[in-house]
Amino acid sequence: MRRFVQVCSLMVVFICSSQIVNAEDIARATLRAKYDMVQGKDVYERACSVCHSSGVMDAPKFCDITAWKPRMAHGMEAMVKHAVEGFNNMPAKGGMDALTLTESANAVAYMVDQCLFD
Repeated sequence: MRRFVQVCSLMVVFICSSQIVNAEDIARATLRAKYDMVQGKDVYERACSVCHSSGVMDAPKFCDITAWKPRMAHGMEAMVKHAVEGFNNMPAKGGMDALTLTESANAVAYMVDQCLFD
């Protein structure tokens, strides 16, 4: 009987962990289907990395999960809005007025994709 309980427990752990991995895979696939990661990387490197690579002006550093998790909890829409309109010390569009809404959204998605899933 004890062996049976152990086997059942392992099966439950396996099934639950598979669902978590699958949920993460689904979230990443959804993000990548909606946003252009190549353009996002380009915009990040040209614009966002100036502050987010070093934390200048209190910008959350790229892939500092502790700093980004509370922001991510507000969702993509809020993060894109902050990127476009500016937030706290961050100027609108990171100071690059020529960026479009789409480019800004792709940059935010790139940062989330690289940091949350890698």
